[in-house]
Amino acid sequence: MTNPSNQQISAWDPLDTTNTDQGMIIAAQRRVIRNILKSYTGYYDLFAELIQNALDAVERRKAEDQSGDYHPRIWIKIDIDNLSVSVSDNGCGMTFPQFKQFLGPNLSFKDGDSTRGNKGVGATYLGYGFNYLEAATKRNGEYYAGVLRGGREWVEDKTETVIRPMVEPLTHLDLLNEIDCGTTLKIKLIGTKIRPRNLSWIGANSAEEWLSILRVVTPLGGIYLCDDESPDVIAEVEVLSNGTSSVVTMDDPYYLYPHAVINRTLNLKEFLSWQQQQANRGLDVSKIPAKFRKLNGLWGEWTGEQILSSGESPIVSRLDENEQDLARELGIKLYIFLAFSTDLWDHFNDNVLKIRRGHRLLHGGLQLATKHMPQGSTLTIPMTNNIGFQNLAHVIIHFQNAEPDLGRKGFQPEIVSLAEKLSVSAVTAFRRRYNLLRKPGVAKVFGDELLINEWIKSQEDHEKASPLIVSGTGLFRPQTELPIRSEPMVEQDVVALFNQMLSSGVIRGIQLISSSQYKQYDGLYRIFMSAPWDDFVHSSENPLGISEDIFVGQKTLKTPIRVLEYKYSLDGLIEEFQSEVKAPEHVSLAIAWEIGTKWQEMFDVMSYLDHDNVHHRQVHGTTHSFTHSMTGAHAFEAIILQELVSYLNNPDAESARQNQKYIIDIEGN
Repeated sequence: MTNPSNQQISAWDPLDTTNTDQGMIIAAQRRVIRNILKSYTGYYDLFAELIQNALDAVERRKAEDQSGDYHPRIWIKIDIDNLSVSVSDNGCGMTFPQFKQFLGPNLSFKDGDSTRGNKGVGATYLGYGFNYLEAATKRNGEYYAGVLRGGREWVEDKTETVIRPMVEPLTHLDLLNEIDCGTTLKIKLIGTKIRPRNLSWIGANSAEEWLSILRVVTPLGGIYLCDDESPDVIAEVEVLSNGTSSVVTMDDPYYLYPHAVINRTLNLKEFLSWQQQQANRGLDVSKIPAKFRKLNGLWGEWTGEQILSSGESPIVSRLDENEQDLARELGIKLYIFLAFSTDLWDHFNDNVLKIRRGHRLLHGGLQLATKHMPQGSTLTIPMTNNIGFQNLAHVIIHFQNAEPDLGRKGFQPEIVSLAEKLSVSAVTAFRRRYNLLRKPGVAKVFGDELLINEWIKSQEDHEKASPLIVSGTGLFRPQTELPIRSEPMVEQDVVALFNQMLSSGVIRGIQLISSSQYKQYDGLYRIFMSAPWDDFVHSSENPLGISEDIFVGQKTLKTPIRVLEYKYSLDGLIEEFQSEVKAPEHVSLAIAWEIGTKWQEMFDVMSYLDHDNVHHRQVHGTTHSFTHSMTGAHAFEAIILQELVSYLNNPDAESARQNQKYIIDIEGN
């Protein structure tokens, strides 16, 4: 048998379906549409697609208008009672051929950089992602109207028994009588496997509430940064709920920027300008005027070029050369708002927007955007230190020249990575000015506070009633080595080592009041030091000592009784703080073998084992001091035994290591 030669085969088009079986074509179309629908999973995708089409239509007509008499307008009607959403516009309208084809997959009549969508999938989603779509259009005095029923049912049919739906003619809708040109689309939420299935879940019932929602999750909230101008479009929102109609009109469709709706906020540029003016005049920049203090939030916006250019913004870019080139190519602009507390987001969503409790419309995170509209859900800002700030900061990064993935999913990995890096740099820059914001109130658990106080009081009474006193000449002759002969492996070893260091005088001035656990806490202690002070003052022979300045004019130093915690690794205590099993405000001293890494998620640390910081130590033997990352308030003192032992064996080497390990990188996070 001989193989045919290439000369016997003619050229052919692999995409030509002229001779393809019609059943195969229909099955292939259904698979294509099904894949399109899989990319639309958001509750608000329906609203975003309808509004995007309307805004593109009015902007296209505006660009083509020569008379100057055209006034763009869109109408949004949300009927909660009857489960329908409609969006109408007085835009460019469609010709009859366009009207017949606009629901087809991968067909689009949009082009150019200014249009918001151009993949040809949004209309397909509207027609076949739901089971009822009314469409009507008017152009050049002619109108066309039709309804597509059962689109979703056909797509989801696995039995091949549902007939492919046809667009049935309709009499024109009333709105078309009132406009000379435009389009209206109406979706009814009927049938199964649709999203959303109802309009009441979010909890919004008025036009004002729905307008706020649409300004965050749809192109009605246009993202126009750094002097970009929003389009001249009037948008009317009507909501029907419980038989009552409410209407609100907006003539400037822009994003619901937190600083625009939350009072007592400040553009960081104003503060930086004031600082520079003070410095230029040789004045004290630390004396901050009241208008710059106790704010609810800080905000700012910068272009990519300003961020990449040294000195143009407070944000220090950590991008490599390739990432900088990509940032310039994408046409980046950045907005950031830093809230004083997550309570601000809770209050705004629950009491101002009055939407479903627990559903956070505005919150901390990274929102990506392109073509002046948000794309996809907010992402987590990947802070590695001080991660609490990722919930306080709302960052928007807008790409003028980026195309999102199919539907409303997001962007290519390299674009997302670039945005994440910039968001971390922005949050880091604003974190340095967190002192300008209000201090979040710490809600005390008064019951626990009272019970802990009762525990302390009972131990004080026990100390008085049953004191333990052992004294006698020659009884105490500590060895020059500790009795424990190996490094701790569990928490109980840590307790033993710490007690041996106390009894041998390596650590001095700490009195243990109770070592019996109370509820979740390990024990009680107090600091008691009395003259002669030489036993406590820092020196080469007393490397864990305190600066002698602390003792000037003092006869004794005695603190109230406080709570201490033992852990093998400090990670265990941080996890208990995060799970609210224990509270940082209750713990004053932590004893651990190793410091772990989780402290970076909540606290900043100062090492007393760094020679540069020795003068800050106030309790003999303490090795580290922890402060809250977000407020800067003192949290607790710690004795990290592993690092203490290393320091005692080689002070200079360990001091250098401490300096490198705990150095504060003010440009990083």
